[in-house]
Amino acid sequence: MTIRFLAALVSLSFLLAACSTAKPASPVPGSPVPGSTPLAGAPLVAQDIVVTEAGEVVVALRASAPGTSWARQGAEAATVSIHVDGQYKADVVLFRGETAFTYEALLGGLSKGQHRLAVYREPSKSAAQAKEVRVDEVTVRLYSPGDPLYQVMAHAPILYGRDESRYSDVPLFMYHEVTPQPAGTAIQYTIIFSNEDSGTAADGLMARWGRLTDIEWVYRVVLDAAGNVAREEFQDKDHNTALFRGSKEGRHPLLKDVTKNNLFADTGTSPYRFTLVPAEPLPDAAREEMMDRHPWMYRVMAEEWEREAAEWTEKSASPDTRAVSDPRNYLYVEFKSAPSGGAPCDAKLAIQVKLRGSDRWYSSDHGVDSLRIQSQGWRRGTVELPPGTTADQVEALRLAVYPGKNLPNCALVCTDVRKAFFLSQDYVPGPSLLTWHGEQILDAAAGSPYPDQLVLPVR
Repeated sequence: MTIRFLAALVSLSFLLAACSTAKPASPVPGSPVPGSTPLAGAPLVAQDIVVTEAGEVVVALRASAPGTSWARQGAEAATVSIHVDGQYKADVVLFRGETAFTYEALLGGLSKGQHRLAVYREPSKSAAQAKEVRVDEVTVRLYSPGDPLYQVMAHAPILYGRDESRYSDVPLFMYHEVTPQPAGTAIQYTIIFSNEDSGTAADGLMARWGRLTDIEWVYRVVLDAAGNVAREEFQDKDHNTALFRGSKEGRHPLLKDVTKNNLFADTGTSPYRFTLVPAEPLPDAAREEMMDRHPWMYRVMAEEWEREAAEWTEKSASPDTRAVSDPRNYLYVEFKSAPSGGAPCDAKLAIQVKLRGSDRWYSSDHGVDSLRIQSQGWRRGTVELPPGTTADQVEALRLAVYPGKNLPNCALVCTDVRKAFFLSQDYVPGPSLLTWHGEQILDAAAGSPYPDQLVLPVR
């Protein structure tokens, strides 16, 4: 296998055409060929790279770890560390196991010129059964100061994971959101974790969020018109927005995952250092759209659930209980709603599904108030259906509103159902069963002129 340093990763769906490139470098005589670690402590990869101008550099490793599986206890993953010019930059947990997969890490700001890149296997940060790592390809790319994504990359947070990151709640993906401000621009960074070991229970995650992953905004920076930092914030351990007062490497803030439900502090370190690459912006959609665009996250999510929650998973899947079964037994629905007229409202919604030839409506909430969805904007939810249910069996979708406890007479307005899909056997979102755009006020109050349900037939 030959190591390659390419000018751009044109085959990757998330590479933006606006990216600048890093100049290909010739192999260094005597450098190890990518593959299994040749000697204890020797690098898997040792290679010079040439950076054509100062900027933020990303490395992509196509790697696998034979004999590992995120679904199997004691064999979850191998971990590798990345070093530049002898400096430790990042860890990569190979959560796709034996499957060759392209993992990315942000190396941070590098000066113009030649740099030495090295990748090491980290036995102490790996599962006991993870004995081997293979690296098939290494590529780099550069975001120079003139690149549209340069500021996004330059301020991306560095996250120290929890001590159990090699087998639980591993950071999978980071995206960004850019929002105009009165005197500048705000950039917010959000991380998708494979799961959360505390916080919202699994039945609530599936019913109210449509996933078993954890999605948390981590850091927000406000830049003035000149590009200088005007304000920095992060999400603290109590879900509050706190001023960032921690350390930085260059312009990259250092944060630490300090809770079992993946919330943060601006002090502290750990053995695991993650530098995820926030190249993609969140579209006008629910946050879970990023999982749809990168469906491998559904598989990692399901494998961790299978391994960690075996005692809680239904042995015989049934939509009659709120217990979570195989994620492929659910219909995933994304919709948009808001309080009618902009007035405060604590009404909640449930998603319901009717199958052809049956009078029953299966409901996301299982009749439990705490499993109903309360929010404004785009949201996801799921409805568990009998195992083996297929798309052509779905006759109708229904959104039902329920009164809140404090504002029982308020109403919601639904404007969109963006998609409704099943996961395939390979955990890939299937075609959407329906799309709807309109405006329907839903009101659960007695005597209201508005209905308490929106019924959408599936053709």
